Amino acid sequence: MENEILYVDNANIERSLKSKQTRLAIHGVGMVLLSLHMYILGFIYNIDDLKYWFSIVMMTFDWQECVAIIGVNLFLIPRLLFLYRSYKASLLGDKKKAIEYMVLWAIGLVCTIMMALATSFLMIEMSAKKPVIYLYPETRTEVNVKLELDGKVTYSYPEYNNALGWTVTAEPDGQLTDKDGNKYPYLFWEGDIRIKPDLSKGFCVKGEDTESFLKDALRRLGLTDAEAADFIAYWCPEMQQNKYNIITFQTSRYEDVSGLIVSPEPDTVIRVNMLWYSSDKPVDIAPQDLDAVNPVVRKGFTVVEWGGEEYKRGLFP
Repeated sequence: MENEILYVDNANIERSLKSKQTRLAIHGVGMVLLSLHMYILGFIYNIDDLKYWFSIVMMTFDWQECVAIIGVNLFLIPRLLFLYRSYKASLLGDKKKAIEYMVLWAIGLVCTIMMALATSFLMIEMSAKKPVIYLYPETRTEVNVKLELDGKVTYSYPEYNNALGWTVTAEPDGQLTDKDGNKYPYLFWEGDIRIKPDLSKGFCVKGEDTESFLKDALRRLGLTDAEAADFIAYWCPEMQQNKYNIITFQTSRYEDVSGLIVSPEPDTVIRVNMLWYSSDKPVDIAPQDLDAVNPVVRKGFTVVEWGGEEYKRGLFP
């Protein structure tokens, strides 16, 4: 009898130990997954990308940033609830339920990562078209120009050296000469950059009015007649056939992802970056203050760059 009791007690103790080990294992996995969840939320599914995704897709204003933040929390709450229920089920010894809730959490997390990566890919990476760089020193000067891109150069003329940049001799009238004696009016490059555009302000312009609009806008942004003529000759053939063009100038956002290092250091830097897309109907958009974008007066060694991107709205109409 005593041996039977001892046997039963030992069996109960063994089952208890196994149950405790299972709960501890589930707790450990849960803590690891929770840490991973926080890591993913902080570094992949970041709030800034979601806010810009909302503003780009919906063409909206500041109040939708609040909607985006609320959306982040709404996506987060169910997954944390699944983790909590998994933890609670494990405490009660219901291993099956604990695993079921953990699987639901994992599915939600995978969907979140896929959405974050998809929106980041579709909405932020764009192709910078024909940025050209003019150099106007006060006297004949050897100048080195380097690009610091969040992206890559896909074509350049003259050829850009990723390590050394461009080195040319610049004349006061803007003529450039390389080491082999070849002459250029400007430095040309195109590339893929990851820009986060601000579409809250800009201009809705009829297609047939695009040329006259750009003439005025580029003058206010600091370009000379010759520089503006180069800009208009490149972009207008694509834009004037549209019913409407939504045009914004993204100089500050562009500078965040496209640094320009010039040696010797220039006295004046003027950078013009246009983001635009076509529309079949008018779009109500707050006007942009162009006079505050670039310095009005050129002085000393002046560097000028202009370029642009056509915004593609991907899967969204």
